Amino acid sequence: MVNISKQKSHVKSRVSYYTKITFLGVIILLMGIMGLVLLIRISGFILLTGIWGFLQLSLLALLVITGLIISRYGWSKRRTWSRGAKGEKIVAKKLKKLPKKYTAIRDVKIPNLGGDIDHVVVGPTGVYVIETKNYKPTYIPDEDCWYHTSGRVSPQNPAKQVKLQVSKLNVFLKNKLGKKLNKTAINPVISPINHNLILKKDIKSYEIVYPEDLVSYLSHGRKILSSKEVKEIINILAKYGRIK
Repeated sequence: MVNISKQKSHVKSRVSYYTKITFLGVIILLMGIMGLVLLIRISGFILLTGIWGFLQLSLLALLVITGLIISRYGWSKRRTWSRGAKGEKIVAKKLKKLPKKYTAIRDVKIPNLGGDIDHVVVGPTGVYVIETKNYKPTYIPDEDCWYHTSGRVSPQNPAKQVKLQVSKLNVFLKNKLGKKLNKTAINPVISPINHNLILKKDIKSYEIVYPEDLVSYLSHGRKILSSKEVKEIINILAKYGRIK
């Protein structure tokens, strides 16, 4: 009935990319170390005091330093994206408990999105764009941005991200369906893996729902979409994501 995309998710692609960067750094580092060892064994410390020896030593030392920097950078980025991948798995596991009338689609990559949507859930109560976040620091969410506890604006902005995804998905579905959906049909949701948020005021432009509360939140709202609309939307989005 549907064409399920086999494309690797954005998060997994980033993990794979930074794994390669890490390995590249390790290779450069090892080349530098092995070169230094060989140079010392072959030439001896006395020959290294000359200009040519100094240049060789400097080049190999530069390889070591470069390899160390690249590998540390790659590993740091890989660890960050791996946390994101782990968070998506946790949410995906929770969404498997949704009632039969609901369908969860992972890694939805619609045209002109610039990335992918972690999860889109479609059911009688609407369409839900779920952005998973597995951040470690404590944040204070607001309508348009997140803050650190110090009051400084965080460069991490899931609020802006999820609302942009909803806006683009709304336009995309309107073009595909040939009609405009109800204003409340597509809902932005941020699902933080860690309970490390300080909620100082009510947020109206998106919902914050922890993974363990997702099924209850998604399936207990007012019915907005007909069975036909639900089926149409699933058939469209399944071509751009994965149903599991």
